[in-house]
Amino acid sequence: METLNSTTEKLVKATERLLQKFEQERAERKKVSGEAEARIKELEAQVQSLSEELSAQKEASENLHISNPQNQSQESAALSAESIDALVEEIDACLNLLKI
Repeated sequence: METLNSTTEKLVKATERLLQKFEQERAERKKVSGEAEARIKELEAQVQSLSEELSAQKEASENLHISNPQNQSQESAALSAESIDALVEEIDACLNLLKI
């Protein structure tokens, strides 16, 4: 009878340890998940901001081109294209991070 009680106590203690370990792992997963969600929201906000900036740059470029097409130098056109390319690359990088 004592062996049965001893074995039962050992099983109860082992079960308690397993339950504690499970709770710790669950809490860690929840923390990591929350951090990942926060990072995703941050990256989405950056993508939105960069998209708006890109739209504004495109609109400004189109307005500049329409209002004064003959006075736009080759250098300023290249600069605008470089700015747009940089924004597109930054948006692509943010989108790639969101695919993690």
